[in-house]
Amino acid sequence: MNRGAQRCLLHRQPFIRRVLEFSRMKTFLLNMRFLLGRVYFRYRGIFRAGMTFPTYSEKMQRMIGWSNDRVRHATMALALERIRSESIPGAIAELGVYRGYVSRFLHEQMPERKLYLFDTFDGFRDNADNHFRNTSVEIVKERLRNLDNVEFRIGLFPDTAKGLEHETFSFVLFDADKYDVAMASFAFFYPRLSHGGYFFLHDFNSNESDWGVSKAARDFLRGKPESIVEIPDICGTALFRKI
Repeated sequence: MNRGAQRCLLHRQPFIRRVLEFSRMKTFLLNMRFLLGRVYFRYRGIFRAGMTFPTYSEKMQRMIGWSNDRVRHATMALALERIRSESIPGAIAELGVYRGYVSRFLHEQMPERKLYLFDTFDGFRDNADNHFRNTSVEIVKERLRNLDNVEFRIGLFPDTAKGLEHETFSFVLFDADKYDVAMASFAFFYPRLSHGGYFFLHDFNSNESDWGVSKAARDFLRGKPESIVEIPDICGTALFRKI
């Protein structure tokens, strides 16, 4: 190599180094962008668990965010908004109220609908099961605050459904665990559930009461056109829409 070529190469070396450094930095930044993207998409549910375009209000989004089961509450909120958008007629019923946490959620979203709350409000009446005794009608009323359009049905189901034979329902939430109560709820609500109405079954995929809810649902729906849809919430809720 002659001296002229050597001098030219020496003058170009800083430029070449800068090009190489820029190329390495560009590769590094692209790799970091890819890595951070993977982290974001994997863990974004921790930091942002809500829907991008929910059909329900900002108020309900906040309630879902503070709830103990975002998946179940968001699914119920979507169902209630679908009932509203499709003008599906009928009242709302919750069978198994406990302390009224979900009752308030339902009533906040659809205060214009009649809300029937079925419960003993002192736990199970059999001596073998002491669950859910730390509640009362007063506790639920205090949590609801707004009692307009709310009717308490106190006692054992289906006795507490007497007088509602001509009522129609658009949304039913069953959360009473027991096989026999689940079968009674199907017998009463199914023929009174509007077409397109929702029937939610809490603890469907749970061993609560020896899988009582799932056994009852499969027994009752056998031969009927509706199909069970399971959701991945904490307690294994399932639902169906009346056809």
